[in-house]
Amino acid sequence: MKKLIVTFIVFAGLFIINTDLHAQVINVPSKAQKDFNQRYPEAKNAVWSNNVANYTAKFDIGENNYKAFYTMNGKWDYTEQYSDITKFPEAVQTSYKNSRIADWTYESATIITNKKGQELYRIEAKKSIEKIYLFFDKNGKEIKSAPSL
Repeated sequence: MKKLIVTFIVFAGLFIINTDLHAQVINVPSKAQKDFNQRYPEAKNAVWSNNVANYTAKFDIGENNYKAFYTMNGKWDYTEQYSDITKFPEAVQTSYKNSRIADWTYESATIITNKKGQELYRIEAKKSIEKIYLFFDKNGKEIKSAPSL
């Protein structure tokens, strides 16, 4: 009986801690909020979050889902638009089909717009427990690759 009471107290404590973590108020820098409102005036359902490295805003424009990333001082860094590979330029689709991971399982496709004004096309693929991102420019040239978590 004593073990049961201790177990209950531990789980109740974890529940309370978890609830508190999700109820945190996020103080988004006004610089980030102002930039977001100017950059995405038609954004709907914006939800802000932060971690030790950045602030993020998840939002919708029409039927599309986005995630904008801001530095801790409120400067816009880049935005991801969740997409489908069939909406990528034909050159990117062809490069992916001919890539070293063409036989891997396709996971996701994202259009990334960065602060340099570049639009990159990111494809995530999986083989067994290994995941990788391939980044292409609009002409289908592979720009870089990175492991995915």
